[in-house]
Amino acid sequence: MDFFSEYGDANRYKIQEVIGKGSYGIVCSATDTHTGEKVAIKKIHDIFEHISDAARILREIKLLRLLRHPDIVEIKHIMLPPSRRDFKDIYVVFELMESDLHQVIKANDDLTREHYQFFLYQLLRALKYIHTANVYHRDLKPKNILANANCKLKICDFGLARVAFNDTPTTIFWTDYVATRWYRAPELCGSFFSKYTPAIDIWSIGCIFAEVLTGKPLFPGKNVVHQLDLMTDLLGTPSLDTISRVRNEKARRYLTSMRKKQLVPFAQKFPNADPLALRLLERLLAFDPKDRPTAEEALADPYFKGLSKVEREPSCQPITKMEFEFERRRVTKEDIRELIFREILEYHPQLLKDYINGTERTNFLFPSAVDQFRKQFAHLEENGGKSGPVIPLERKHVSLPRYSFWFSSVIFWYLIFILIFAFMVLVLLVVLTTC
Repeated sequence: MDFFSEYGDANRYKIQEVIGKGSYGIVCSATDTHTGEKVAIKKIHDIFEHISDAARILREIKLLRLLRHPDIVEIKHIMLPPSRRDFKDIYVVFELMESDLHQVIKANDDLTREHYQFFLYQLLRALKYIHTANVYHRDLKPKNILANANCKLKICDFGLARVAFNDTPTTIFWTDYVATRWYRAPELCGSFFSKYTPAIDIWSIGCIFAEVLTGKPLFPGKNVVHQLDLMTDLLGTPSLDTISRVRNEKARRYLTSMRKKQLVPFAQKFPNADPLALRLLERLLAFDPKDRPTAEEALADPYFKGLSKVEREPSCQPITKMEFEFERRRVTKEDIRELIFREILEYHPQLLKDYINGTERTNFLFPSAVDQFRKQFAHLEENGGKSGPVIPLERKHVSLPRYSFWFSSVIFWYLIFILIFAFMVLVLLVVLTTC
């Protein structure tokens, strides 16, 4: 029974309806039949088609395992795949959130000052935890902040996040794609690589907070130049000292040649906002990253008087180099597959123990519990993902370790051999009796 409860975990969840689709796959709501809890199950398909996508998935599931915090979305479980060597899809079970901040901003024009304050408090509290772990999220935007009807927010989507290690004098990453342009810090605009500081996430939070206050994006740039224009229209032309620290030469030259602009008072831009909120927003949106507060400093701002309490704002132990050793070397598809499998085992304690001890039983026969789960997803997609419970397909088999099959086979052939031998002895006895 222990074996089947371990390997047959896909049958634990009763699928309800499709709640999201994307390039990665599909998300369904479901009920955990063991606890009665509502969950979201994300099917990520063909994860090894591109090694960069596989590395992003590995990075996200690893970070969400290591960053456990009330304001960060939680992975509750990851299904064990049917084969350690050949799996292509994974099923990740998250806590179920009803919406995201983008939808909340779009659908609610009756948010109060208390809503604004509580939203920003949660985001900064999450950032304090993330940054003390030496992690930079790098893609904060309203769609990457999940929301519930009780105003609870949780940061998600750590696929572009990076870990900075203390032994490196400067933290430089190839940016390839960093933050949706509208929420991208000015020091990253037009840059192909950049020195990173946690201030890039602080800027993004400032943009998000301004959007919460007004109901529309603060800097909806059409391109890099337009983005810089919108920033300087509000914040004024930066000083020559600040411009000198912008790494991209074209952006630096453009800012230098720009006509002189004056700062627009935030009280004029946001006429109905709390003055304390605007004072903090000005700090979050400082053009020069060194002038922005850390998340911890922002939490101590007078705006949060009566709400902020240090004991409710935990820090995190810095993440060790060993956890992200794969980021520092060239890895193959098989390396990434093995690392993802190792992460999945974190949600299967007995199998993880066997794996570490070198006694794992992880080669399976198809169809497995995950195969059955795949059929449920397909069944739901065929029915258009309509609301209402979907009748689960009948369960037929559960996977077994190959050694069980091998052992059964040995017994089978051993019995055949005995029967043949007994038959030959019988024939010999008949011949001798006849003679």
